[in-house]
Amino acid sequence: MATSSQTPAQTPRVYPLHQAPLPQTVFVDREGDVWEPAGHNADGELLLACPNPRNPEDRGEGPSFPWTLDKVERSFGPLTPRADVEEQRLAEVDQEFLDYYGPDWQRWRPWQQENYLAAIAQVHAEFAPQGVAA
Repeated sequence: MATSSQTPAQTPRVYPLHQAPLPQTVFVDREGDVWEPAGHNADGELLLACPNPRNPEDRGEGPSFPWTLDKVERSFGPLTPRADVEEQRLAEVDQEFLDYYGPDWQRWRPWQQENYLAAIAQVHAEFAPQGVAA
């Protein structure tokens, strides 16, 4: 006989792949354009859309046409998860300040610390979701 702690409270929900919840990962291509999950095709492949291309000539009327992940990778890759791009940029800013002001934060003057924190905040703002109320 199983006790209540040994029996699962609820069976995990199983979806057909083309109806599964979308991943939250957003990708950045080699040109800096952002590709967002836009559903799945009938074969279950992840579709991505680029709603705001950097190049004005790439912008069209209406919603972005969804491409499969594989097709985006081949045409615009390499794709990098946006969080990785942000982390890399934060590391670059960090290294710039360490090189310039020295490795000992305690020896930095208040204005140097403020400049550093402002630069870090700028990177976070650059990668913050657009159009989301705080």
